[in-house]
Amino acid sequence: MQSAKGKVTTQEQIRARAKELLEQKLVTAVLGFREGSLPGTVVPTLVTKPEQSDSLVYDERCLHNLAAYLPRLKHKGKLAVIASGPTSRSIVNLIKENQVKRENLYIIGVAGPEFHHKDTKAPSVRNRSRGTPNPVLCDEMVGDKAAEPAEDDYADIAAFEKLSPEERWQELTEDLSRCIRCYACRQSCPNCYCPTCFVDSSQPQWVGRTTDDSDTIMFHIMRAMHMAGRCVECGACARACPMGIDLMRLNRKVALIVRDRFGHVSGMSLDTPLPLACFQTDDKQEFIR
Repeated sequence: MQSAKGKVTTQEQIRARAKELLEQKLVTAVLGFREGSLPGTVVPTLVTKPEQSDSLVYDERCLHNLAAYLPRLKHKGKLAVIASGPTSRSIVNLIKENQVKRENLYIIGVAGPEFHHKDTKAPSVRNRSRGTPNPVLCDEMVGDKAAEPAEDDYADIAAFEKLSPEERWQELTEDLSRCIRCYACRQSCPNCYCPTCFVDSSQPQWVGRTTDDSDTIMFHIMRAMHMAGRCVECGACARACPMGIDLMRLNRKVALIVRDRFGHVSGMSLDTPLPLACFQTDDKQEFIR
């Protein structure tokens, strides 16, 4: 099947390639997307038989970072995964953090759908994946590459920093006050693979479990710190939040600090060590008095 203009679509190429890989037993499963039970929705799926490949879909709805499932899957054998730019960057980090093995993955690279589609079903600009539409690591690329956007100027963070400290604190606390502590942000994030999250720890109890402002703000600040040098700005946390909290503001602020202090952009290379996992003698230490 081809598009109306006779060009094979990315979705059709994904289906054909998934079927080939399974038939040739080069992989034992393909991680991608299928239609959800609710109209207009898609959900992650694991295809294990060649004839199931026709259920795979890829369009502007397929924004979830599939790397989030890799540390949790108890799958035996080589796994193919459909990976856009942000997903591939998360895979790079998971490999460097020893959560997955490169030899156990077959990465099918695709351009991020939000960089191709502009219809109303796509998320707001604030919650979109940022910066890297095309995969940085893949075994093969299917479909057309997307145009690389201009370098991120972090204008949203610059505007926030222009506010007075009192204004910033008020804006931040008002936004976070809507948090219901559902942890959808944590569950959607590929970096949150710990068997026991710090918010669930009881010995010691690091953070209170109430929705009081102090507990909520402490949770989000600690989580942002855990994302330092690891967040790829895929926007999964903000899209998953049922309360519409601007979670990317904290993540992008931390990413900007890491970029400026260590010259590090998360998930771009397997050869670059994580900045907070190593020590350099020339690291800035002006905070030490």
